[in-house]
Amino acid sequence: MTSLAEFIQTKREKAGYSLSGLANRASISIETLEDIESGRDLFLSVSVRQKLARVLKCSPSEIKKYEREYEFEIITDDVIENLKNRILRRETNLRCPMCGEPLITRIAKMHDLEDNPVLEPKAHCVKCIFQIK
Repeated sequence: MTSLAEFIQTKREKAGYSLSGLANRASISIETLEDIESGRDLFLSVSVRQKLARVLKCSPSEIKKYEREYEFEIITDDVIENLKNRILRRETNLRCPMCGEPLITRIAKMHDLEDNPVLEPKAHCVKCIFQIK
């Protein structure tokens, strides 16, 4: 079976694009494209998949069938709460509990029904679908 990396590289070469040419036309970073073609990225975000499909003249579902499916594991509430507390303490270099890759974190400033300020931790993984909303 062809890998995602092989599929994208073959389509890019058949279309006559260099790495930077495809990255520019698809409006994605060259680093993202390099990660895909080197096999480091095995699962694409919806937006990256759509951008590549548009430029490579194929359907997003055609690209998706080459992506690796993630096996979902249940993340316990304790792990999530611990992670939320670490975000609120502004710890850095936090890792995804599903795949171990870096987490992008932020603290949303919100208000409750009585207009009291509330800090809400948010996070999403750079590689998989894990997120704290």
